[in-house]
Amino acid sequence: MKTLFLTLNKAAFEVMVTGEKKKEFRKPGAWIISRLFDKEGKRKAYDVIRFTNGYGKDKPYFVCIYLGLEFEYGRIVYSNGLLVEPNNDYAIICGDILEKGNLK
Repeated sequence: MKTLFLTLNKAAFEVMVTGEKKKEFRKPGAWIISRLFDKEGKRKAYDVIRFTNGYGKDKPYFVCIYLGLEFEYGRIVYSNGLLVEPNNDYAIICGDILEKGNLK
């Protein structure tokens, strides 16, 4: 399986690991573009996304199905107070959660 690895801050992780937040927003930049597109500018194909809360093998994580990519605008407030205001950001679309680990 081809895996996209992304790190989340605590607030974003909290609402994504429960399935409430189904999209991860990233500002267009060299690093994320290199993960999402090949050298010809075509979208890379992934099977799953592995999200971690921080860095290291002992950090909380979950794996979900990768459903694609779109551009997003708007304002979203989640149950834990997390405010997201994407403005032509990449929206990485998450499907069902397949695995969770190192949760407390």
